[in-house]
Amino acid sequence: MGAFSPPGARLNALIGDAVLDIPAHLVERLEKTLEAQGMQDPTPALLAHLTLMHHGESADGTLWEEQGLGPGRCGDLAIASRSLQALHGVLQILHAAQRTRHHAGPEQQLGDHLEEALYFAGRQLAQTASDALHGRR
Repeated sequence: MGAFSPPGARLNALIGDAVLDIPAHLVERLEKTLEAQGMQDPTPALLAHLTLMHHGESADGTLWEEQGLGPGRCGDLAIASRSLQALHGVLQILHAAQRTRHHAGPEQQLGDHLEEALYFAGRQLAQTASDALHGRR
């Protein structure tokens, strides 16, 4: 299994957060050039991903990029994307719990306290997505 380097790790090590202002296709080309020139991956993949995460990663794990939007707005849209994806997961669990309540015994159910916690989590995720879409962080 080969080593994995997140997109922009080498370039980020050279120019820092300015890498966020470079289009993804150019970052990919520059990364390949740096790798071909022998530049080692500056950090393990886990640390590189953790570093890049606070710069607007969307639900699919990639940076949110949209023509004409600044880094701040891209970050807001990435937060909304992550929140809506998480909300989708919470709603799937709640729906399965509701179906289980009708078709299985109490020993197979989540329990009221967990369902209530999931409802609160869903409400918070919806509010976070709304705030991000309206530029309120």
